[in-house]
Amino acid sequence: MKPPRKHSPRGMTLMEVVIALGVVAFAIPLILAATGSAADTRRSAEADTRSAWLARQVQQEILAAWAEPQLPSVIDPAPAFPVFSDEASPEILAYDSDGNFLAKGTAQDLAAPSKIPKAAYLVTAYGEAYTPPGSSAANSLSLIRIRVLHPAKAIPSKRSTYRYNLISPRQGTL
Repeated sequence: MKPPRKHSPRGMTLMEVVIALGVVAFAIPLILAATGSAADTRRSAEADTRSAWLARQVQQEILAAWAEPQLPSVIDPAPAFPVFSDEASPEILAYDSDGNFLAKGTAQDLAAPSKIPKAAYLVTAYGEAYTPPGSSAANSLSLIRIRVLHPAKAIPSKRSTYRYNLISPRQGTL
């Protein structure tokens, strides 16, 4: 009987190596692009969600300032009801990435990257008198126009803007 033949391990041919490198060279950029795109999508979704939360929070701050007796509010002095500020010179508030109030902002924060430390969002607000169609109750409601800008540290043209229009009576619901 003959002894069994020993097979030497077969290596990869040059063609197999070239094909493997081509597959890797094609796949890695796709994976990296998908990872970056997913991170951008996550950040955008987070900013969208946070902006709605901030708009509601700013509305509550305005209602607290309008309350009788006045409740503690980051908006001080209390804005007039129903009209306060205007589109050209709104109330400006800065918030961090977790939605915590940092400081009142200035027009400079809107015109250039904000200098407020840790600012991630800038929120602008102003109120207009609102009379519902068919109603004669003038000045009983305020149309509160809120814009949330993100990121605060970016130049204005690179910021995302989220707009909210909220109609509220003076006492509102806190």
